[in-house]
Amino acid sequence: MRLPELSLGLSFLHLLLSIYCTNAHLPNFGDYESRYGPRRPNSQDPGNYGGAYLDNRQLRNNNRPGAANFEDATNVDQQRTRREYLIRSHETPSGHNKCRIWVPPETVEKYPHASVIQADQSKRLSQIEVCCTGYSASRYRGVTACRPLCGCRNGSCRAPGECDCYEGFVKNDNGDCVFACPLGCQNGVCYLDGSCQCDAGYKLDETRRFCRPICSSGCGNSPRHNCTEPEVCGCAKGYQLTDVGCQPVCEPDCGVGGLCQEDNQCDCAPGYKRKDGVCQADCYQKCNNGVCVSRNRCICDPGFSYHEESTMCVPV
Repeated sequence: MRLPELSLGLSFLHLLLSIYCTNAHLPNFGDYESRYGPRRPNSQDPGNYGGAYLDNRQLRNNNRPGAANFEDATNVDQQRTRREYLIRSHETPSGHNKCRIWVPPETVEKYPHASVIQADQSKRLSQIEVCCTGYSASRYRGVTACRPLCGCRNGSCRAPGECDCYEGFVKNDNGDCVFACPLGCQNGVCYLDGSCQCDAGYKLDETRRFCRPICSSGCGNSPRHNCTEPEVCGCAKGYQLTDVGCQPVCEPDCGVGGLCQEDNQCDCAPGYKRKDGVCQADCYQKCNNGVCVSRNRCICDPGFSYHEESTMCVPV
């Protein structure tokens, strides 16, 4: 065989091998979808502003007629702290989330990791240093640390009643830490590029990390109403449904001597004053860790019982 013919034959063989290798490495989109879910339609690609993708973009007012109806998740932590996290009037902060209080001597051991500061024999009381209300005591190598409590899931407590979500989670309108893409998407599905596609009847919030319900006709101009489910208007956070519509709910509750008003504020009736977050009567008892509901009646908080001699509520 002559040299030109041999060169031509080798070139043809190389071409056949290239075509074979290319076909062998083409992606199998059937396997792709079985592993990762359906591919994003072209109209929902962030680089192609098609109609379906634009319909799912979160509007600033979330289908609500006025800005007054809009509740951002960032406002959740700005609301008044629940009573179980409030430092009480009988507690004197002493630093490092610790407080000093006066208690009957026989009850000192009921307070976790308490340090006795001094004793008042005339009043039969002892001053101790403990973690302030809203903090939990833990001891390591002889040192007591007071860490905040908040009862949050998928997050850590930065202060009593305040939660920071872990990485991969986002705070929704209710203040809960929920999955964010790529881990998950509330009321939607995640794509490999980290974006979220909302289910029917939902649209992305302004952070584009979770989905809010859509009420196409809005929910009126009152800040008391909100879109709670697709095409369902209910009471906004901080309100509850009654026979006369959505009424404000205070946290903590205002007590028997108070009425909850707008913006989580209590209006105390005559004869009552605001103390430790609730409206209390001017009773003769000290009623520490409790609520005075009348002149001579003290109701202790959960986990406390009435101590007759000191007129305080002490741990059970």
